[in-house]
Amino acid sequence: MTTAQDLFAQGSHAFTEEDYEEALSFYSQAIEVNGTHAEVFLKRSATYQKLGKDKEAYEDAVFALGLIKEKPSSDVTVEAKAQLRKGVAAYHLQDYQTAKVALEACKTLSPEQRTLASWIRKNEQELAKLPKAAVTATPATVAAAAPAADVTPVVSAVASPTSTPAPAPLTPAAHRVLSTKIEIQLKKEVFAIKWGALEGDDVNAGSMAAVSASATSAYPTSSKKAKNWDALAKEAANEEDKADGDKALNQLFSQIYKDADDDTRRAMMKSFTESNGTCLSTNWDEVGKGTVETRPPEGMIAKKYSA
Repeated sequence: MTTAQDLFAQGSHAFTEEDYEEALSFYSQAIEVNGTHAEVFLKRSATYQKLGKDKEAYEDAVFALGLIKEKPSSDVTVEAKAQLRKGVAAYHLQDYQTAKVALEACKTLSPEQRTLASWIRKNEQELAKLPKAAVTATPATVAAAAPAADVTPVVSAVASPTSTPAPAPLTPAAHRVLSTKIEIQLKKEVFAIKWGALEGDDVNAGSMAAVSASATSAYPTSSKKAKNWDALAKEAANEEDKADGDKALNQLFSQIYKDADDDTRRAMMKSFTESNGTCLSTNWDEVGKGTVETRPPEGMIAKKYSA
């Protein structure tokens, strides 16, 4: 059975002969047999670079660094080679900032690495061509318009999160990680406060009265004008208290009936029922003598209908 070491040796021979496709095949087979050796990934990274596959070259270099970190006792020279391979691959991918970090790390570990000085010089030349803003570290900032009182703000973070506190309490909401930014939705604990800014020294935040969400009950609506539904419900309840017509009569009947004695209640029920609702009497001595006749309002005539 062919061992990973044998496959690695065959790959190295093919690489020396500049047969990079063959070398790639042997290195890949060696990794399939035993994928725990950083040196094999570094040789395959170099092979990928020769074949113009810079993305794969970068990935192998990064993977090799991961294996090295798992073995702190690894030779520092191997880690330096991994940083060099990562830096070179990042350079070819035009990621000059990443390349700079990797090449500087290689220099710190093993400054005598062959071709290191040349790659550092090349990378610095490319960095010099970039606009100043592209190579200068940007302070942690967030970008967002000041949200209205009842709107969930969306914050776009283009660097590490700011340590400045928010101007009002927040509850977890949602976030979205994009290739160029992180969007964070901040759900307000107090809906009625309009934020003038997203940082802690907003002068508007302290000057506004804090009204809890349960008190405002400003539910979502398509109307441009916000509605306080609790206030509308209270207003409707007050309107119900101002009863008129039949409702007022029924309320009066209920109130009198509740406070009356037994004779008065009998008189009320008998008179109201027998008169078909046209007469209400509280005098049992009078009502008890006979049937109470229907007394329609003026201008109306009482008629009997058969079922």
